[in-house]
Amino acid sequence: MGVAPGGRGWAEGVGENAAPSPGPTLRMPPSPDHPPPATGCAVVVINWNGAEDTLACLRSLREAGDPCRVVVVDNGSTDGSVARIASQLAAWGVPCTPCTRAAPPSAPAGGAGEKGVAVWLLEAGENLGFAAGCNAGLRVAQALGCPFVAFLNNDTVVEPGALGRLVARLAAEPGCFATLPMITVMGSDRIWNCGGTIWRVGLRRYHLAGRPRDEGARRGEIRCSFFTGCCFVTRTAAFAARGGFSERFFFGEEDFELALWLRARGGHAVCLTSAVVQHKVSAAMGVASAAAADPRRARVAVHYLNRFIHMRLRLGRPLWALWCAAYLPYVALLLWRSGTLGAAALPGFVRRLLARASRMDGVTRADFEAVMAGRW
Repeated sequence: MGVAPGGRGWAEGVGENAAPSPGPTLRMPPSPDHPPPATGCAVVVINWNGAEDTLACLRSLREAGDPCRVVVVDNGSTDGSVARIASQLAAWGVPCTPCTRAAPPSAPAGGAGEKGVAVWLLEAGENLGFAAGCNAGLRVAQALGCPFVAFLNNDTVVEPGALGRLVARLAAEPGCFATLPMITVMGSDRIWNCGGTIWRVGLRRYHLAGRPRDEGARRGEIRCSFFTGCCFVTRTAAFAARGGFSERFFFGEEDFELALWLRARGGHAVCLTSAVVQHKVSAAMGVASAAAADPRRARVAVHYLNRFIHMRLRLGRPLWALWCAAYLPYVALLLWRSGTLGAAALPGFVRRLLARASRMDGVTRADFEAVMAGRW
């Protein structure tokens, strides 16, 4: 999906006549001590051979006490994830409705189970990638009539009240595109990020990255122009109107593209630090790179190939050439100082990166698998 030129409000979507989705209005944000329920919110979780993480995430949603509809999209797992997830949900007494891309639910089916959580389990039948998998879940959220949709990585744990606070804060400000939690590193008292700031030239800075959790809690709210796909809540109709996530990249870059799209329209998001989600940070990419000969280099190659293609398409070739001249020395220094690539390997990496980024218009599943296998 391409990026439309800027200048219009974010809620106008991708069509000239698309209208903003106003959503309900609340006059006051929720009290941290009495968070409202996440009524009307669908939570989309992608699973690929990660039943253990997904079940831990679902357990946290069940125990958090926020009534919600959860859409688990299984991206063609081969480890028995679907059966394991369905069995555990049955043991918990949580209703689980199976559906497929060809036959999404036409209306809400069944009631909520214990603590108000119900699950729709969508079997994609193949590995769609993160963006396309999320978009499949988005279509289920639309079919269920949910006015709000949350996207949540499966390697996360949602703390009590977080989802309800995020939904209520979003509903309180119709001009806000999304709300996001303070995301902490699981097993640590450190913050991964509280969103961030993004600039037109493709640079970003995270808010409060690496800082103590208590410091973030004192901030209350932080206005953001960048947020990751790890966890955020938005309006279902508005997000569907812009086409959901860009599917140009099989894995990664979808949040970067979304943030630049939002920035061009003058939109914003709000990080609510009273809402906390814990994240394993690198687990999803770790699963994807498990078979790679050199997982660290493979992850780096995918990341920068996505970024360089994206910026070429966004800036056009003349400006992209200038961008590369300014950005490549920084990338090379970063890779060398981190020990990811030695000085002897850097020139070859840069040549391959530029050669492929100059002619590719996206990264398909086949491209991704080739890079992960070192065939690029």
